[in-house]
Amino acid sequence: MQAPELSVKERDRRYAAIRKELREKKIDCAIVRGTNLFYLSNGVKGELFGILPADDRPLAVIVNRRHLIDISPRVLLDAQDWVTDLKPGFDALAVIDRIKELGYENATIGLAGGIDYKLYNRLQKMLPNAKIVDVAEIFSEVRTIKSDEENALIDRANRIFDAAMEHVQKVARPGMTGKQVVQEAIRAMWDAGGDLESTLSFNFGPVPAQNPILADLCLDRKIQPGDIGTFTAHAEYVGYAGHSDQEISFGEPKPVYREMFSAVIAIRKAVLAQVKDGATQRDLITAYQRACKETGFKSSPHSQIHQYGIDVPEFPGQSFRIADPTPEAGGLGGAGNYMLKAGMIYSISPTVVNRDGPDSLLGGTSLVVTKDGYRDHGERKVEILIAA
Repeated sequence: MQAPELSVKERDRRYAAIRKELREKKIDCAIVRGTNLFYLSNGVKGELFGILPADDRPLAVIVNRRHLIDISPRVLLDAQDWVTDLKPGFDALAVIDRIKELGYENATIGLAGGIDYKLYNRLQKMLPNAKIVDVAEIFSEVRTIKSDEENALIDRANRIFDAAMEHVQKVARPGMTGKQVVQEAIRAMWDAGGDLESTLSFNFGPVPAQNPILADLCLDRKIQPGDIGTFTAHAEYVGYAGHSDQEISFGEPKPVYREMFSAVIAIRKAVLAQVKDGATQRDLITAYQRACKETGFKSSPHSQIHQYGIDVPEFPGQSFRIADPTPEAGGLGGAGNYMLKAGMIYSISPTVVNRDGPDSLLGGTSLVVTKDGYRDHGERKVEILIAA
């Protein structure tokens, strides 16, 4: 299978969309960091800041000066085909120098993505005639819908997690520590082509749960026969995330856990029946809450039903957001209510909580919303894996 990658055509699509929004809002350029910079640069080693003019001049990227002490910037320029304007720097001074070179001392300058007060304050002091505004929403808006090329990367990232789960089922056994299992899983993701940044969380014990704090405590704990574990993926492929969940039992699961996981599958089916262009996040959560009641198990605000992409999760732009008709029902998450549109990426792993205790199970995969429904990423079956 040929490895998917992002083309220069994809870069130009993104630049055109962002620039259109900047020009409509009469903003002359945007200063970006974090994943908004990654979105524009496709990831340049050591990148710190990006400056995107609203006109057709290229994106300027400030690279950590330590990365260029003993090599020419030409090495970085020749290593990729998205960025053609690189400068060494360390802090806001390099950004301000480039702003002045671009002639934006008296311009309206937008900030988006991880811009701290120190940078903001420096911009105000050294560019007193410039107007500084927030343009983070422009990036949220444009990034909400993923292109076919982006979707292909996310599909590959999820398949990388699938490969890790296949390997873990073969090698994970009672007596191993959580850290050893996580190391095996990460190596499997690397072997499958995942980024070095790929990671995952692993909760396990006699009572199933999913919680980052418990996952950390599990690293030094040894798996016991009868334990049941939950993996949550943060597999990465060229910066894009694979995000889903997998249960694994060390020995035959208790009957109640078999019953609970059957409920997970039924509940997920009910949620997936709502997924299509034009549905809402409230539609999905209502289907989840109603299906939980029908199974006799409890719902959880921790249920994994959310959008994601480069970041996990990602929140949609303002134009997608709508009023919540039943705010008292809760469960929508930090993004509130919004309209689903074709091209959104979702992780749908509903959680069920035991009737009489804290036991919780979840399971699911990643998918892309389509006009008439959805398309799964990867081919992993939603089931409990058994490790002898």
